Amino acid sequence: MSSDHIPYDYGYGELENRLIEVFQVGPPDFAAAGELLRQGADLNAVGRDDEENILSEILSGYVFSANPTLDHFREHAHRPNPEPGRWMCDIIRFFLNHGFDVTKRDDCFGAQCLRALTLSTYDRYMLNSLKLLLDAGAKNRTVSPTASEYETPQQSIVSEESYQWCCEHDYALSNVFEAAYQIYQAAEEGRPYHGIDSYEAAVGKKIRKVLAEPGDGRPVFFSTKFPGFKEHNCFTSTLYFVYDGGVLIASQHCDFWTDTCLPDAGLVDVSGRFKGIVGNRIQQFSYQHRAVINDRTHFNRPITTIRMDSGHRAAFSTNFGLVENEDLVAYFNLFPPSVPASITGEKAFALRLKQWLRR
Repeated sequence: MSSDHIPYDYGYGELENRLIEVFQVGPPDFAAAGELLRQGADLNAVGRDDEENILSEILSGYVFSANPTLDHFREHAHRPNPEPGRWMCDIIRFFLNHGFDVTKRDDCFGAQCLRALTLSTYDRYMLNSLKLLLDAGAKNRTVSPTASEYETPQQSIVSEESYQWCCEHDYALSNVFEAAYQIYQAAEEGRPYHGIDSYEAAVGKKIRKVLAEPGDGRPVFFSTKFPGFKEHNCFTSTLYFVYDGGVLIASQHCDFWTDTCLPDAGLVDVSGRFKGIVGNRIQQFSYQHRAVINDRTHFNRPITTIRMDSGHRAAFSTNFGLVENEDLVAYFNLFPPSVPASITGEKAFALRLKQWLRR
């Protein structure tokens, strides 16, 4: 960037505006950023917008500003493409190491940066960045004194997760946001959050056993026979697929994330229900969308298939749209290697539903 270049006015001083631009195009230039700091650029400068600061300006939509050619990155967010996210983590470390104050303006600076992560990279590096900021003292609070009580970073994560789930039908990406939500929950409750990660962290891990929270007055797994929906492997408990060093967690809503911690007690061993899963390594996660049309309403039903290195598969879904809210359950089906993979997802569920309706 030439010295006579006039930077875009982000609402700060000229040196601060230049500092933002150093990190807005391509790989970050830390040498140039350091020179601007030596010239007097203030990392903690307050601009015209009371809901932004210099670091949050950089983090917002960082994947697009760092590499404008990634026009379709959102569509393939669950595919490995780590560079923009890795740069973003390095930028956060640079700011923190040079005195950026997340507590400035009654903790608003930290909250603004946390909110900016919602639309930053669309990959697991968002989770790493979230932990960096929380470690530095960033708080899940409103982003300005005048902001609505609902304008918190965690609310932003919830909104984006819902958007990806309901509108984009990108269940892989919505599960990345679910992991972010779980990090916020752990921080709020004073639990360790460093071990929480995307479902992707379980790929390559050998499942040693499967644990579950006890059922609410009934077995963990049960059968249902509602009109239009009959299943034997239904559950409303949280499931824990334990591997060496961590656990893949499946909620009753078919959300998936990982952690290195298990609840202290009260879990029951349900490994016997998962023949072909226990003792084998997770090879791949795949996601499919199925819409259930009830009158004029379309209900989204994710189908999450976990493929093991043995060829066995476990497919999870919910009965959302087929029953009343109080009867909502998740359920799974196991497929041995002899069943072609081409019919273990949506086609298999559609075939089974058609068979049930004929009974």
